[in-house]
Amino acid sequence: MRAYEIVEIIENFAPKELAIEGDNIGLQVGGDLNKEVNKLGIALDPSLDVVKKAKKEGIDFLFTHHPILKNPIRNFTGVIYKKLKILMENDIILYSAHTNLDICKNGLNDALVELYNLKEVENLYENGLGRVGIFEGSFEELLDITKKYIVENPVIVGNIGRNNFKLAVLSGYGLSQDAIRYVAEKADVYLSGDLTHHSKILAEELGLVVIDGTHYGTEVYGLKKFMDYLKDKVDCEIISLDF
Repeated sequence: MRAYEIVEIIENFAPKELAIEGDNIGLQVGGDLNKEVNKLGIALDPSLDVVKKAKKEGIDFLFTHHPILKNPIRNFTGVIYKKLKILMENDIILYSAHTNLDICKNGLNDALVELYNLKEVENLYENGLGRVGIFEGSFEELLDITKKYIVENPVIVGNIGRNNFKLAVLSGYGLSQDAIRYVAEKADVYLSGDLTHHSKILAEELGLVVIDGTHYGTEVYGLKKFMDYLKDKVDCEIISLDF
């Protein structure tokens, strides 16, 4: 299977135009999309460990959710140099779908909607990030699902003593102070990742119940679903490299 065919499958599922402005998505490293791909690797992050595993496993095409660079840099030294050197010397294509994979239909946010069986679902943000809907169950049932499928020991701020409440979900980094202020007007409970000390205090002050399912946990659940989708679409071996 050719690399460009894999790109087409990814972009049909998660169109690039859905990505938020400035997000570094698409082809990250590589030049020949006519290259034959026999082994596709999937990971959340293009970490040095993942890149080394890709070399060891003979990966031809590495798909990651997070891009290799978030912000412009001036020098290719240190860890980024090591990653690029391995990728280029071993002719490994690196491709990323970030916020477009979060936002798209059946993407990472919708995977959380399905997991919690939310009803009356709407987008949390106008740009398509996050979802909010009704969770038809108790807070204890919500935590049981979270501990089974997202993370064993989530950080929990507050409690809610009734069933059938509004739950907001956002895969990845969603627990900034600005996000807490925004979601407090939209939902009773908010599940996302990367809770800080100041965000925790703010959530308590605003009466927003928060579950930190970790950045990793809230994204890998949906990434596994996407991997299953790719297995039905691509004609090559697929392996996970960091989940």
